[in-house]
This record gives sequence, structure tokens and C-alpha cells, in this order.
Amino acid sequence: MKKSLFVLLAFAILSCGCSTASLVYRNADWYLQHKINGYTSFNAQQKETIRKEVTDYMRWHRKNALPEYITFLQNLNGAVQYDGQLKVKEVTLLRAHLLNLYQQTLLPAIRPTALLLSSLDNKQIEVLGRTFAEDIQKQKDEVLVGTIGENLDKRAEKLLDFLKWLAGNLSDEQEQKIREMNRRLPFANHIYIQHRETNQSKLIALLYGHASAEKIAAFLSSWMLTPELTRTSQQQSAIQAFEIASDEMVAQIHGLLTDRQKDHMHKVISSYIKDMQILAADTHAASGTSR
Repeated sequence: MKKSLFVLLAFAILSCGCSTASLVYRNADWYLQHKINGYTSFNAQQKETIRKEVTDYMRWHRKNALPEYITFLQNLNGAVQYDGQLKVKEVTLLRAHLLNLYQQTLLPAIRPTALLLSSLDNKQIEVLGRTFAEDIQKQKDEVLVGTIGENLDKRAEKLLDFLKWLAGNLSDEQEQKIREMNRRLPFANHIYIQHRETNQSKLIALLYGHASAEKIAAFLSSWMLTPELTRTSQQQSAIQAFEIASDEMVAQIHGLLTDRQKDHMHKVISSYIKDMQILAADTHAASGTSR
């Protein structure tokens, strides 16, 4: 599918406050089935396959991935509470940890996704292609309409909204400095969208060519797990520059935060950790009962 099960799941959790994250995660089976079924007109047998694969995936996810989420958030919480100037290399390590977690969590979904995609007929592929195109256009409308300056301003507002949720209220001086940092950060949204659009087109071509599940899985793996190999050299250079600058900006923003704001971040992240620990304990207990 255009997005992995992991991406859909992460979106479901991270777009919610902590008070609802547990509810979303406990109902992720239904949410994922609903999202996947919206990509094209699956038949009854394919829908049953989706139901079974999502159930199996979530069982694996709750047992194996959830503890890794907790570890990452604990590491993040430690970085947030750092008293001195957070080093850029610490931010880079956190980003690498998150990327590794993404890859590990995505891997089990690739083979089932490829098998499902290989079963699509031409009409279903046509609908899937239209869905891809509509989603890409929505993304372009959200982040690429207007001048570069206007798009940078929109990016800054999203960043500020996120920081206000995570750290609490920001002073006018903090907001101004963060806007200035954002202005200096390379604009890469168009590259990510272009890369996704190119790979979606390649996937649709594979499907129309009746590629085997093995070939589709290999393509999905290269796209999702090693995206740098499917980017042009110019795209890769631009994204590397963006990531380096982003790490530097995160470290600089941390240096702007007051002790009170760091404590607010600590409480927010800790609430997620506690919620996930409860879910993990429930999963462990249910697993023991089922044996």
C-alpha cells in the first residue's frame, strides 16, 4: 500500500493526545483495516486476507515493537532533561534510533503487502493509482501551494504548534528565534513528495506488469527500508543537508527551553511511556492466559 502498516499506526498514535493514544492503539486492528480497504475495491477474499494479516501484524507489534517504543521514549526523555547544551550528535543518535525502529517495525508488513498487491486485477490497480494521485495532490496542496516564503511560514507554524503542545507556552522571543531557525532550514518537502510520487508510479507499473510477489516485495523493501538507494544523487544530497540542519535546529531549540518547559516535556513523554507500559503489561498478561 502507499503507506506501510507501521506508518498508518504511527499516524494514528502520534496524531492523538496521550489520553486517547491507548484507545487508538487498542483499536488499531479496525483502524488499519479501514484505511487499507480504502485504497482500492478489494473483493471479499482480499478483505478477509487484510483482516487476518492486520490481526497477525498487530499481535506481533504489541509483543515486539511496543517495548522498543518505550525504550526510545525513555531515551528521548533523558535527552529532554539534559541540563547543559544538548549536543547535535545526541540528536542524530535519537533520529538514527527512530529510523531503526521504523525499519524493524515495517519489515514484517512488506511480504504480506506484496502478496496482497500481487493479487490485484487491472481495475483494482487503476483505482489504487487514482488513490495514490489524489493523496499526493492533497499533500502538494497542503505544503507546496504558494511561494517558498509562504511555505516556510506554514512549516514554522506547524513546528510552533507542536512545541507548544510538547513544552507548553513559548515566549514571544522564543517563537521569533524558532521562526528564524526555521527560515534557515532547507525546504525539502517537495523532494519527499517527488520521491514518493516516483516510487508510487513504479509500483503501479509493476502491478500492471503482473510482477511476482517476490519482485514487489523487493521493490517495497528498497523503497521503504533503503530509500537513499531509490533517490537521485541530487535528492539524496538535499535530504542529507536537511537532516543535518534539522538535528542542529533541534539542539538549538532545546537550548532555548526553560526548566519549566523541559519539565512539561518530561511529563508529556512520561505519560506516553506509562500508557505504553500498561499496554505492554496487558499484552503480556493476555499472552500468558492464551497459552
